[in-house]
Amino acid sequence: MFGMYEITCDGRRYFGNVSLKEFHRFTRNSDTYLFNVEKMTLHKISESKSRIIDRVLSSFGGLVPASMFEELREIDLTDEPQSEEVDAKGNNCEGVEQTSEFGVRNIALFVAQLCNMRCVYCYGQGGEYGGKGMMSEETAFMAVDWLMENSKSIETLNISFFGGEPLLNFPLIKKTVEYAKERAAQRNKKVGFGITTNASLLTEEIIDFMKNEKINTMVSFDGSADIQNRQRPFADGSASYDGVSANIQKLLAVFPGTSARATVYGDTDPFEIKDGMKKAGFKTFFAMKASPVILAGGNHEASSSATAEDMSRRMMEYTEKGWDGFVEAVRNRNADVQQIRQIPQPLITGEKCYFACGIGKGMAGISVSGDIYPCHRFVGLEDAKIGNITDYKVGGINDYHRSIVNNLPKCSPCWARYICGGGCFYDNKSLTSDMRIPDAFFCNEMKAAAEMAIAVFAQLDAADKEYLKGLYKNLVDKKLS
Repeated sequence: MFGMYEITCDGRRYFGNVSLKEFHRFTRNSDTYLFNVEKMTLHKISESKSRIIDRVLSSFGGLVPASMFEELREIDLTDEPQSEEVDAKGNNCEGVEQTSEFGVRNIALFVAQLCNMRCVYCYGQGGEYGGKGMMSEETAFMAVDWLMENSKSIETLNISFFGGEPLLNFPLIKKTVEYAKERAAQRNKKVGFGITTNASLLTEEIIDFMKNEKINTMVSFDGSADIQNRQRPFADGSASYDGVSANIQKLLAVFPGTSARATVYGDTDPFEIKDGMKKAGFKTFFAMKASPVILAGGNHEASSSATAEDMSRRMMEYTEKGWDGFVEAVRNRNADVQQIRQIPQPLITGEKCYFACGIGKGMAGISVSGDIYPCHRFVGLEDAKIGNITDYKVGGINDYHRSIVNNLPKCSPCWARYICGGGCFYDNKSLTSDMRIPDAFFCNEMKAAAEMAIAVFAQLDAADKEYLKGLYKNLVDKKLS
């Protein structure tokens, strides 16, 4: 017998050749947790269950008493492994499913490859991305037409205005929004808009326009005055905090749910960033590590091994602190947006994450010259350029579709692969020179964060988890509306 079998001996039932599904087991604060990798389920387990697992692992196909087998069945470890063919279109971590035609859903439109700031960590070389300039109306309209054509049967599209600082070309943004709405209506599609801005150029006119057109806004802002002025000075070297902070208050008065993104660089304290974000009034924000600048031809000064290790430690401490009060807030049904956004989406939905994002599949970055890149972060990198809006047509499966996490050599054996999705391809390339190989520090941080989330989730009951699913769905629906 080569498969699992059941026998009875002296009136007792046993199972032979018991194989366990892939799992990850770990101990945290004296408690033991188990994560079923394929089923995406998690459990807090007793010492006795843990010993049973050890016994089966060391039995090499020997007989397992039925009572022990049933305890393993309770945590869904005992079924025969099932082969699973993963369609390369998959789901990404944002929960957005690609259509069978592999159309483009979202473009980042670089209306300005110029910036009025000189952020010390800018991966776009002062916002120029190796191709300084302002996008013309002709190129912007052609990019909209390219999206409409290459979205194929996808009905809901998104255009994100990007830079540099996109508000340097606000007149073009206004014209592009109007043109995109007209073109979408002609094709029975819906189009939404977003913008990533440093907020320094916001005016009442711009904010009113954003309100009327329901433009989703992400503010690049580093929290406290000290960090903002040190890391995000204006091009002439002057401090930016006071003017930006005042504009943020005007924006939040109209869009209280606006999100912000901060960058942790050098010896920056992420907790100081968090305090600054709260003081500014942001309900939801992200603190991310700076990426090395590929366009500069090498890693920036903050990427030495010792500095990277120290930053990694600080980020893990910051992540862990973010879970304080989470369980109580969920049980009291008053979890806030910031808490919900820290949860890995696959743990909420139970859906595997085969890609970290839609790079090269459902999204594209379009430069001022109309060149197409797999995402906004790769703009200016010639070896990543896909084509140009004048002649490139989206076809079938490409290498980005094939790069599901199961096909990435370093990721495929990792227990956290369906939570992570393989990491940001730009960060991977900037740190390891290969977009499909993640950095070791990133992997350690991701696995530590996943263990924290699993340990917290194991404390929630079924009703708590349904509550979180509902909140998460509302966030996704709002994002896609």
